[in-house]
Amino acid sequence: MKNTTTEKSLKKINYFSEVQINISAVLGGPIPPGIMFYKNFRALNRPKDALFSALVTFVFTLLLIFVLIKLPEGVVDRIPSFVFTAFYAIITAVLYHFFLKKEMKELSDEESARASNWTVAGYTVLGFVLFMLVTFLIVISEPPFEGESVQIGETDNEVYYQGYVTEENIQLLTYTLQDLGYFSAETSNAVQIIHRENKFTVTIPTGKSFWDDPEINSAVMILKSELSLNYESEVIIILED
Repeated sequence: MKNTTTEKSLKKINYFSEVQINISAVLGGPIPPGIMFYKNFRALNRPKDALFSALVTFVFTLLLIFVLIKLPEGVVDRIPSFVFTAFYAIITAVLYHFFLKKEMKELSDEESARASNWTVAGYTVLGFVLFMLVTFLIVISEPPFEGESVQIGETDNEVYYQGYVTEENIQLLTYTLQDLGYFSAETSNAVQIIHRENKFTVTIPTGKSFWDDPEINSAVMILKSELSLNYESEVIIILED
């Protein structure tokens, strides 16, 4: 019994330092520092704080991903990558200062030992992979466009629409895309048509080879002309790569 007690008293608390946590935030995003906060709280025998930090990390990660997904593509592209890394690092440093720094400073060398950098690297890679996986799962679960949608026959193709869009508008767009082979039994594509303030906007996600095909360009111009003539509206066709 004495030996067991001695072993327990000599067992050191493994913790992650402020520098290690900040570096993991810069390199791996929001999840790695969340894991290390959780581990530090557990080491300090603060299980409620550990669970709360895990919950905050989970919620913050989901909110961040949803915000990034909903931002217009051009806006995200204009934001330098270092802005995101600085954002993670600043939040991590502030949280560490208020919730961990004092207690971590009070730990003596006899009762604590800093975790190895290899462990930090492992959690950083794990956290980054989890972040990318969650992002991927959310992206594929999101509809490609906003608005209501119509499935085209028995196929996996869809037309999303907003504003004053009639059944005839959707049929005209569908027939054109079927003639081009963009909608078929073998494809799984989605397009969007919006009609607001006497202006049609049709968005067709496609590759650059689609743009350069003269036959396709001709069909798109016919579609544009028919929508414009029949409904006295300005028509904008957007071919997205």
